[in-house]
Amino acid sequence: MLGDCAHTFCKRCIAPLNPLRCPTCRRFFRPQSVLPNFALAALLNDAGFGASAVSSVRPPSEWAQGPAAAPAAQPSPAVALAGTGPASASATQVSPLRQLLGSLERDTAAPEGLGVERLMQLGLPAGLAKLVSDEDRKIALRVFLLDNSGSTAHPDGKVLIEEGGQQPRFQRCTRWEEITHMALEHARWNASIGTPVEFVLLNPPAAGGALEEGLDCIRIDASRGDVEGSIMQLEKLLRSTVPRGATPLTDRIRKIRERILPEGRDVARRGQKVVLVIATDGLPTGPRGGGSSDAEMVAFGQELRRMSSELPIHQVVRLCTNESAIVDFYGSIDEEMEVDLEVIDDMQGEASEIRRAGNRWLVYSPIIHRLREGGTFLKVLDLLDERKLEPMEVCLVSSLLVRQRPDDRPLPSEPEAFCAEVRERLPALPRVLCPLRLRMLPPIDPDELEWSLLPKLKLRRTCGECEVNYCRVM
Repeated sequence: MLGDCAHTFCKRCIAPLNPLRCPTCRRFFRPQSVLPNFALAALLNDAGFGASAVSSVRPPSEWAQGPAAAPAAQPSPAVALAGTGPASASATQVSPLRQLLGSLERDTAAPEGLGVERLMQLGLPAGLAKLVSDEDRKIALRVFLLDNSGSTAHPDGKVLIEEGGQQPRFQRCTRWEEITHMALEHARWNASIGTPVEFVLLNPPAAGGALEEGLDCIRIDASRGDVEGSIMQLEKLLRSTVPRGATPLTDRIRKIRERILPEGRDVARRGQKVVLVIATDGLPTGPRGGGSSDAEMVAFGQELRRMSSELPIHQVVRLCTNESAIVDFYGSIDEEMEVDLEVIDDMQGEASEIRRAGNRWLVYSPIIHRLREGGTFLKVLDLLDERKLEPMEVCLVSSLLVRQRPDDRPLPSEPEAFCAEVRERLPALPRVLCPLRLRMLPPIDPDELEWSLLPKLKLRRTCGECEVNYCRVM
């Protein structure tokens, strides 16, 4: 899959391309954005075409050898860039932060079924759990940069409260409390599936601005032991943090890049990436504040581009504000080809955007939001709020949600039979919370699914409380 436009091809088709432009949409793509299409490979495997589609994908650096050449241990373009400058000295120079938090090397040799089983226990259907498990092996580390600037004390945040026996509800809180709630959810989630994760405060209380583990950064890693103790330490740190200071995102991201850079080459050689999630509510400023200037915003964009070009990294901005100027700024960066970036709103905001984009068939559940919030390589999930999914993409996502057990039979390939099978299985599926209606609903709306997949001439569509005839082809 071409990560910049989400179109999928076999590697024989894209290897000889020069310049690197998608054959379908003619959009330029970056070699380091090419990823295995786990979801499509799973569907092909279900259809009896084998499961080698993902395992046989070679890095872009090997394309020049031709489709029949044997794999070689050469770095991809991102790795080559990471091997210059400071990275080339990694064998002899180790940064204090690397010594503090440990290596990015991660053991992914655990039995495959273990990760899938864990994810199913956490509420994912078997189809989606398998893909998330495969994807997780491609992640060396998740890093959450948490904005604790003074503006996060503003009381317009909200968190989802789900207490046993009570109606789920969104509770108003400060933006910092929303960030804290999100961080703790992801700490428990990543600990459950075994993904190493770090949480870093934007404004460290440590003198001189240096990171100090336990004081302004926490790493949760099952390989280091005492996961529960680390989560308790993180909760104590976040609960005791008082929002203050400016929003020096550029400076902090640069330090994170310098921390990862010495190991960027090794991470890419293992076919892995680092995921950076920036939870913020403001525009980038200098370390001493003074408001966000054009120069600071340009410097922030340049730093994100440098991260994307030098490191095997996927970046997510989790916005905790609805201020139009801030949303527009990060949205403009998201539209750039040079930056591997996704911008995510809060759960209700994302659910509304997905419906406006035309994907009304999907009930946007908290667990799907968590996957997107934490950075996912399943590009089709990132496209949900950007455009109406194509029929094949709708079938793909629906199949992932409907297959609750590994031994469930594949869904039919014909649209009419597909919709009928989904409708038949829905009553047996666990219900999920709809953040817009605050009700437990099936994960897919069968009427809207038919509206997306079948000819429109004879369909009747239900929109809220009213039902209307639709008499022309969309």
